[in-house]
Amino acid sequence: MDNSSHEPIDSSNIGDQPSLRSSSGTIWIVAGGIFLVVISGVLAAVISSGGQAVRTAITTIIIAAFLYLVLLTARFAVRPGAARLRVMAAAMIGMAVAALIGLVLCVGAASAGA
Repeated sequence: MDNSSHEPIDSSNIGDQPSLRSSSGTIWIVAGGIFLVVISGVLAAVISSGGQAVRTAITTIIIAAFLYLVLLTARFAVRPGAARLRVMAAAMIGMAVAALIGLVLCVGAASAGA
């Protein structure tokens, strides 16, 4: 059989990695859970210190927990494949963005109140 008409897969292209197309998604659950615990710990410290940043910290924890719930739901509700992995990756990225924005707002609120 002649495969000369098929171009070889460029393994340096991040989208061509087999694990990005065939993973069960367990790694996203583990990484997301660890991230949620870490960011909740940091924001809990902000909450315990009191001040103007408390509401922002609580809101950020709620958003991150909701996005982790989306990640978990996608793992069990979406059929295996690229669509599931994209939803799970988007939820994890959303958690990171929400945490970053929340922390920046907490720092801003804390410095404005000082």
